[in-house]
Amino acid sequence: MIPDFITEAMAPGRWPVFVLIATRLGGLMLTAPLWSMTTLPRTSRAVITVILTVLLLPSAPSAPVPEQILDLPLPIAMEMVIGLAIGLTAAVLVQGAAMAGEIIGVQSGLTIGAALLPDPDMQGSALSQLHSSLAVLVYIAVGGHTMMLSALAKSLEMLPPGMSMSIDRGALATTGLLSGLFMTAVRTAAPIMVTLLLVNIAFAILNRAVPQLNAMVLAFPVTIAISLIMVGITIEITADAMAGWVQGLNGTINGVLSSFHPYGAY
Repeated sequence: MIPDFITEAMAPGRWPVFVLIATRLGGLMLTAPLWSMTTLPRTSRAVITVILTVLLLPSAPSAPVPEQILDLPLPIAMEMVIGLAIGLTAAVLVQGAAMAGEIIGVQSGLTIGAALLPDPDMQGSALSQLHSSLAVLVYIAVGGHTMMLSALAKSLEMLPPGMSMSIDRGALATTGLLSGLFMTAVRTAAPIMVTLLLVNIAFAILNRAVPQLNAMVLAFPVTIAISLIMVGITIEITADAMAGWVQGLNGTINGVLSSFHPYGAY
């Protein structure tokens, strides 16, 4: 016996909303951490999208069927934008952590290692990969990947598929998420950046006090050593901060979704 929700999904009258929900989920799968990982095969991602769409379909209101074929692209594009915006709220945290690793690598001089790699196809510094992996692990541990799916399910109530949306305010809120990328990077790298600044000031004073000492040659290994020590000291603090940022995603997502609502805050 076929379950009722599958029968409902196969009904001709529900196909428009099925397509719109699948498009919104597709946008989420393109940007949300974990779901957008290249290690997840496209076939598996497509199967997950279809299954989740069938599960979400009973709770979604019916979508109006466009009278003309030219009216189809805009609703589909808006559904894709909604999914992308939900996924970006978490993606900026992971990418911000990776950017923080790049900043620390540049400040400490560790980025020179990329020029000495035997495999030129390896991308990113070691610290960037470390912070990115840490952010993804914290994101999964806190339940951010399921939080994304719950937020998308809630978005079907706030912004029913096919409804008219405020494109200008929604686009402004979505692009505003990019500021969170740089904010996350600066907050993550700030303790080590301040420490390295103090180290550089100390070497500048030492160079003035003892001109015979080659401070530049001495500063290079010392800066790297202090950077690695500070990464080890601050990694737990960074993980706790990232966990707090992930737990606050619901508020960020609600703000973004409200900006798309044609009548303002939901």
